[in-house]
Amino acid sequence: MNPTARDLRVVQLYEVVRSAHLERAAAVEPRPVILYRRNRYDFDPALVAASDAQRRNLWRSVVYALSTDVDIVEVNEPLSGDSSLPSVSFIAAARFRAMLRRRPRPLAVSYAIENFDPDVLVRNLPLKARMRHRLRHLATPVLWRSLDRIVYGTSEARVVYGKAFGTTGRQPVSTLIEALPAPVDGADAARHPVILFLGDLSERKGFPDVIAAWPQVRAALPDARLVIVGRGPGAEEAVTLASADDRVTAVIDPPRADIARLLRNAKVLVLPSRRRPLWREQVGLPIVEGLAAGCLVVTTTETGISEWLARHGHWVIPEREVSAALGAALIEAVNSSREPGDVRSDLPPVDGRQAAHEWMHRAGESTAIG
Repeated sequence: MNPTARDLRVVQLYEVVRSAHLERAAAVEPRPVILYRRNRYDFDPALVAASDAQRRNLWRSVVYALSTDVDIVEVNEPLSGDSSLPSVSFIAAARFRAMLRRRPRPLAVSYAIENFDPDVLVRNLPLKARMRHRLRHLATPVLWRSLDRIVYGTSEARVVYGKAFGTTGRQPVSTLIEALPAPVDGADAARHPVILFLGDLSERKGFPDVIAAWPQVRAALPDARLVIVGRGPGAEEAVTLASADDRVTAVIDPPRADIARLLRNAKVLVLPSRRRPLWREQVGLPIVEGLAAGCLVVTTTETGISEWLARHGHWVIPEREVSAALGAALIEAVNSSREPGDVRSDLPPVDGRQAAHEWMHRAGESTAIG
């Protein structure tokens, strides 16, 4: 008897899982089983039951694949490195079980947003780290050849993968679906001049640049407020600034519900990400959540959706010009006549990650059923 779409068993493999992954999984049908090895700092244990998440190492994941019928395997993107061998092992085990049981071959799919050229990354590594990196990626070409479908969340990711794996030989079927959110419900009226920094309070996320730009913004906009939300190395500095300036608020490591409320009250979301020798902003979850809530965005060219943001009335600063240009960009954004409804009207009706999920899993339905 062939399964219906609702009956398909989907397994998502994560090297590192975060609350956003669990929230997304709990909202889709069929609900995937999430197998993960580690969790991020923003991991909310309360979401585990609703998303069917299980912490498993490599061998326990392989045992799961050998003992459970699986129709679709969604793996971490191939260039993520540490997940290549676990992903290849799970796919092979799931397909071996399917062959023995004469079931349809499980489909392997992936979602990719990596926009850092791997050749540049390797050149920036010390010698020993470069060797470890190459060892971790020994299984990556095998994983690439194992994939049936891949969705690129940014145009830059598509370019990076084309360079890494070429365009000849066996290639997974691919499509581009921008990593944009669907709008969330909220008031579309004008908001108070609140600037929100959300995320890791670190240099790579541009937190020191926001602190440096604030005096200029403060002097130019007497009613503006700065709200700093997150955790990380700059937490103490954020609290110190808030205690000395009554127009600054610091909220350290708040629950998800508080973050949603703060986003609904902010006019501008700022995330001036900086490239580092071993890191580049892929998209930026704060940007995605800010857009969904109707915030204007001030960021840099490092995010993978920078071209879309620039085309739709947001502020995208060349990374090398952040120190000189961030203050003026924040002032312009706060003074903008654009309202939350204008921001949300530019967004797609379906969340980009959800649309990618549906595209990949429709393929799974036709493979598993047909």
